Amino acid sequence: MTSSDPDSRLLLLMRHGKADSGGGQPDQQRPLTDRGRSQAQLVGEYLASQSVRPTRVLVSDAQRTRDTWESLRGAMPGFDGEVSFHEDIYHGGPAEVMDLLHAVGDEHAVVLVVGHEPTMASLVSHLADDDSDPGSVAQARIGMPTGGTGVLSGGLEHWADLGEDDLTLHTVVRP
Repeated sequence: MTSSDPDSRLLLLMRHGKADSGGGQPDQQRPLTDRGRSQAQLVGEYLASQSVRPTRVLVSDAQRTRDTWESLRGAMPGFDGEVSFHEDIYHGGPAEVMDLLHAVGDEHAVVLVVGHEPTMASLVSHLADDDSDPGSVAQARIGMPTGGTGVLSGGLEHWADLGEDDLTLHTVVRP
């Protein structure tokens, strides 16, 4: 995203790709399936085709979200943004993710969060304003599909000010 408006923000809220059923391993250690890696790569290709390049990425510390990020990142050669992994995204809910977003530096106009359901759908619904795409809002209320990514934007001077109904939901990318 490039914008002449220094207060323009783009937030991408992504549910991890399709994960392995587990086979007796702890939930947090479940890896992506081949389909999940493909979903993440498709989202990365979509973002690249739209010239969207996050500069700040917040990822759950679960294996399937790490795998999702790595597959998505593969579609963005030369990525040089800031990435961090957070237990709060795995164990927490919307309030914990909002706390992380509020702490993002204002120099980051494009932020990506890779997390889990029902948190991602809940956040997309919570942040979407009245100008949002009705079909995308309905999708978020039903739940985000694996690999699904809510694309929200709006004029916001500081991430710390982000609150309910502050962004326009343009679409939910469904790989």
